[in-house]
Amino acid sequence: MEQNAQITIRRGKTYADRLRAYKVSVDGKAVASVRAGESVTVPISPGRHSLVMRIDWCGSETIELEAAPQQHMVFECGSSLTGWRLLLRLFYIVYRTNRYLWLRRAA
Repeated sequence: MEQNAQITIRRGKTYADRLRAYKVSVDGKAVASVRAGESVTVPISPGRHSLVMRIDWCGSETIELEAAPQQHMVFECGSSLTGWRLLLRLFYIVYRTNRYLWLRRAA
């Protein structure tokens, strides 16, 4: 019997989107949401998966991952609009929709 793996997504507290939740999508399906300063853990089956964060029509780049049985992977996410980049909000919404959010595996 196979044991499920887990993915934990941690979101820091930033000014951009602080009142809105990001949707966690695994293999193209929304499976959870995470708010500023929170984390969420979702079970996944062992094998290949794609992971992406979404907010409206914008999101992060897709991460492809391979999950082993009982493996626990931790990822961090946030908005690319920090500091002076807040001035580029419209540019990101129109031209960099897949980089509006960032997503990376935690060290």
